[in-house]
Amino acid sequence: MKRHRRWLILLLCAGFCIGGVRLILWATADWPALEEPVSYPVNQVEGFELTIGEPSWSPFTGYTIQWSVSAESEEIYVFVSDVPFFEYLERCVDGQWYRLARSQENLPYNPLEFSLGGQTSTFQGSMVQKYDYYGTRLERGNYRLVLEMRAEDGTPCYLAAGFDV
Repeated sequence: MKRHRRWLILLLCAGFCIGGVRLILWATADWPALEEPVSYPVNQVEGFELTIGEPSWSPFTGYTIQWSVSAESEEIYVFVSDVPFFEYLERCVDGQWYRLARSQENLPYNPLEFSLGGQTSTFQGSMVQKYDYYGTRLERGNYRLVLEMRAEDGTPCYLAAGFDV
């Protein structure tokens, strides 16, 4: 009986520890809100394709998404961050896409400009939810990563790839 009591006490302690960690992670979770709906067309540029790897999740940083853009076109498009980011997370609710709100108003950024097409055929990067100010959690649902690029005349074009949470 004493041997079973020790195992029972050990299991109870382990259960309380696991439950406490889960409670702390839930209480400190940062959930991004939905902004207004978006209605721009995506993946309309001939010869450009956005692919993403399987998103990985951490309770401390949220989702990390590795992405790659491949170009098989002589036309040149530019990824430019004259605003803090050219990559966005969006969620589909009842058939409508909504951009997720960032958790900070004054976003730090370094201007970035990268041309793709012509001689340059690939562009790779990653989006880490916490460090791109999208919080650390996502509700279950259908999401997509959207990259904004601009044609030579400045017209914005969007590439998107979806994933489920």
